[in-house]
This record gives sequence, C-alpha cells and structure tokens, in this order.
Amino acid sequence: MVEGEEQEPQAKSYRRLPSGDVLIDLHGLPVEVSKIAVQVAIEDLVLGPPGVPAADQLGALIIVTGVGNNSPGNVPLIRPAVTSFLREELSLKVLDNRDGPGRLRIPASELRKLRGVPRPKR
Repeated sequence: MVEGEEQEPQAKSYRRLPSGDVLIDLHGLPVEVSKIAVQVAIEDLVLGPPGVPAADQLGALIIVTGVGNNSPGNVPLIRPAVTSFLREELSLKVLDNRDGPGRLRIPASELRKLRGVPRPKR
C-alpha cells in the first residue's frame, strides 16, 4: 500500500476478490460452525463493513466447502448442510460455482434481495 493511500475497510468474515466477488473458505470447520460463518459473512455483506455504508454494487458470494476428502468416508458434510441452510432458512438461490465442485455460489442478485437494493441500471 502506498503511503497516504486509504484502503477500503473489509469485514473479517470474507475476502474480496479482484473480480468484485467475495469468498469465504470453510475448510477445516465443523458443520455447525460453517453455517454460522456463512450467516455472519452474509450479514456483513448485507449490512456492509463497520463504518462503511452498504454499497449498491455487490459481487457474488463464493463459498468454498471442499468436496469431503477430509470427512469420514470421504462423504461431504459441509456442502449439503450449508446448501440446506441457505435454501431452507434464508430462502436463497444456491448455485454450483463454475470454478469447481467444492464451491457454491450465491448470485449478487440474491444478496441484493436480502439488502432490499433494486437491480442496478445499465
């Protein structure tokens, strides 16, 4: 960072990617903690980082769940639990991410609905 240059405050619950999307990595977390981590990241995105007004432009939320290689019997536990939580508890559309099978994607349009922000005009 260049001296005198201000950096945008960022929530600690996710990492902003150069594309504008945000990423949360759940590797190594227990199932219940994973669901809480996702909920906190979504709340941070919807409300915006502390001290910064929520922006109208949101990227997608990418959730890295892994494919279950470290789970007993190599059966995924986090992915189905998080998918169910997002769809049933938060009524969000959850998509497979185009970057691989161990990732989920919540489109920006779904996050805007939670925030109550209309679709951006082009």
